[in-house]
Amino acid sequence: MGGPLDSKDWLSATIASRLDGHEPAAVRARLPREFRDADPEGPDLEARARMLVARSLRHRVLDRQAQDDETTVGTVAGHLDMILDVAALLEVPFEAAACRAELAAILAAGTGDVAGALKVVPRKGVAPPAALVGRTLAKAGQRLLRVHFPPGDPEHGLPLYAGTIAIQRRLLARLALDYFRAGELEPDDAVVDLEQARDEELLLVEALAGLSKADPLAPRPDRRVVSRQLERIGLDRDRVQDARAASSDPREPEEIVAETPPRLRNFLVEQLLLAALGMPSGSTPRAEYLARFASAAEISPDRLAAMQVEAAAFHADHQAWFRAFGLPEEAGWSELTDEWNDFGERMVDRVATVVNENLDAIAVEFRQTGELGTLLAKAAAGQPLDAVERRKVKEQLIDLAKAVPALAIFAAPGGMVLLPLLAKLLPFDMLPSAFHPSSKEAARKEREAERGRKGRSGKA
Repeated sequence: MGGPLDSKDWLSATIASRLDGHEPAAVRARLPREFRDADPEGPDLEARARMLVARSLRHRVLDRQAQDDETTVGTVAGHLDMILDVAALLEVPFEAAACRAELAAILAAGTGDVAGALKVVPRKGVAPPAALVGRTLAKAGQRLLRVHFPPGDPEHGLPLYAGTIAIQRRLLARLALDYFRAGELEPDDAVVDLEQARDEELLLVEALAGLSKADPLAPRPDRRVVSRQLERIGLDRDRVQDARAASSDPREPEEIVAETPPRLRNFLVEQLLLAALGMPSGSTPRAEYLARFASAAEISPDRLAAMQVEAAAFHADHQAWFRAFGLPEEAGWSELTDEWNDFGERMVDRVATVVNENLDAIAVEFRQTGELGTLLAKAAAGQPLDAVERRKVKEQLIDLAKAVPALAIFAAPGGMVLLPLLAKLLPFDMLPSAFHPSSKEAARKEREAERGRKGRSGKA
């Protein structure tokens, strides 16, 4: 491989780099307020852990063609950061050696080695010998490489990579939450968590196979390639056989949803939307398959539209934003203005719902996004933005959409016609003074006074 993965101790080295200078209080302070606060009417601990997983996945750039060591190390580092976030959320006491052993135990359990995990769990806060922890990490590192290297999906295979990473991270979050709350690793609970993750992978395979085969005119995945993918992701022998059968002859979407736990249905739809973005556009059968799957999962058309925007932003493919809304992939601002004005009228209610549902997260990110507020105020007031200003707005909206993917719609070319809508939906206390009614009234009076002065000057 010729990179950091050449060493059997690559996982130990990755952990060492994450723990160097690690300060849990600083990590906790960086978490959004709604994650930290123990609001009895807010999300419970499990929900906040799920939010942490979603947040960590949004910061991962998906590259289907990447084949480098750094991509794999970055993905695993994302697993580690998420576990450390859970520990910070629960205000777990930090000691470097004990934390290294805890990470080793959680990673070992997450890769199926529950017995090895039990050997390295700290006892009464005291870490086991460093050499034992190192050997456990070396074994966990080998198992992680099987899933995560090379990164991406093989040609002629199923688009499984993004989903398997998400399932792995969700599994590690459950293990971390159980461990940090109880202060010990319960082997029976760990096995249940593992079984749940394997079942999720099996359903993911079948759902994606159904999407891939929905269009009879599209190329079919190669069965041999898919078979190797299934062996790679860590399924046991029986489930590999079940997955092969499901990938060859997937059930109808309604049947798959009926066998899917309610907690997993949104996730599968998200993965289907993400997979569809990587396939050739314009397939009516695939669109119908997605619609049937979402309907069976009781996801409304408006919610599906919002999820489509989020998938496009997560995909990190700007052209996918255009495909997601049926817009041209190559066009300039002027060519899209009329289309987007019409499109904006049809999307007002949907965008309003998306913004309101994500308002707290938007507020956190918006306050930290440089001069976007000033330029947004200018656009909302109907003043034209020049080319430099439009580029700045687009760049900052793209950054904002990484944290709040639903905002990807505003970053797409032509999306600025919807910026006044965004301005109207944001609370006044998080906007620049130019948004405030009093400021606008004062500005209007100043313009009228200026016109009066010019008029008198002209008469003189």
